[in-house]
Amino acid sequence: SSEFKNSIYTLKYKQADISTSTNTAYGYSVDKDGYMGSDFNKAAGLPEDFKIHKSTLDEIERRAENNSYTSDIKKYLGIDKYYTNIDMAETIKQYYNQFNQIINHAFNDTNKTSFTEADINSMPKGISELSSDKTIGIMPKNYDKLTITNYYNTQEQYNEAEQLGMFGHINIGLQSLNFTPQSMQTQNLDKDTAIDTFNPDMSVYPQNEDGSYSKEALFMSFLKSTGVSPREGSATLNPIAKSYAEAMTKESFDGSLTSLDDIMTGKVDFASLLKGYAQEGWLDADIYAMEKGVAWQNTSIGYGGAWFDREFNQVKANGWKASNQSIDSYVNSIMDRLNNLIGQTRV
Repeated sequence: SSEFKNSIYTLKYKQADISTSTNTAYGYSVDKDGYMGSDFNKAAGLPEDFKIHKSTLDEIERRAENNSYTSDIKKYLGIDKYYTNIDMAETIKQYYNQFNQIINHAFNDTNKTSFTEADINSMPKGISELSSDKTIGIMPKNYDKLTITNYYNTQEQYNEAEQLGMFGHINIGLQSLNFTPQSMQTQNLDKDTAIDTFNPDMSVYPQNEDGSYSKEALFMSFLKSTGVSPREGSATLNPIAKSYAEAMTKESFDGSLTSLDDIMTGKVDFASLLKGYAQEGWLDADIYAMEKGVAWQNTSIGYGGAWFDREFNQVKANGWKASNQSIDSYVNSIMDRLNNLIGQTRV
């Protein structure tokens, strides 16, 4: 009804009477409007009056358990559950702590609860999150192990980080952030996209009466950017899925020469490393692409990638080799761009 505007404001100040609520979900109480009770908030490290709707947790579970990858694996292994348990409070806790760091970076205030469109547009477009633990695990690393090392406040900085990661074979630990008013709406998706997309019902996180957005809605936008997969310490894999995942990770290597944090701390002399690989001919394709001014998208993706491979293999066959001069200018160009970007974005 119109007089009860169902805004987050009214929800917060309408005392949800937990004692009369017998509904539970994921081991916690649910109020009569479908929001998780204070016992959940406490376990998840959320502010007392924060409102997370049960339907959001259902959508986290659906995407984790039934995305196209886990569905295929379950079929292949003949199991009906990929996760034996997802601890929703721990999952939300990890993501909320990471989200709060970004809020603190953007506004120097983790208690801010309403956000204007201008606030939202001023937020970072991406971050680098890296860990001293370089192993590849069977689940995304626990956020406790990850440090935000760089904030990309503009789309240009984010794109540059992405390009340098590709051209320089650096693990940038890049996470894009799509804080936009559009990201705080429920999406209409076709079936193939929907299965892999975290797409919570956003009608349960309405705008405030003054048209600003709630912290809950902004948190949903963050969860959408990350895809909110269960992380280490927040879920248990089916034992059969677990041994399969362990066998797969043994074989995997992320293909990078080093990571951004090791370059920034000076643990790795990246210029020498890059030069060494270039002199051994490992980076010929990148050097050729840079010489010709080909954007990395066109070297690696789809039709453009096939075109580039053909042209590059042709010049290789005709005896093209990266000259010492082109190796030097490649290394210098990467290092200049990298140092410039690090200077602008480093925490």
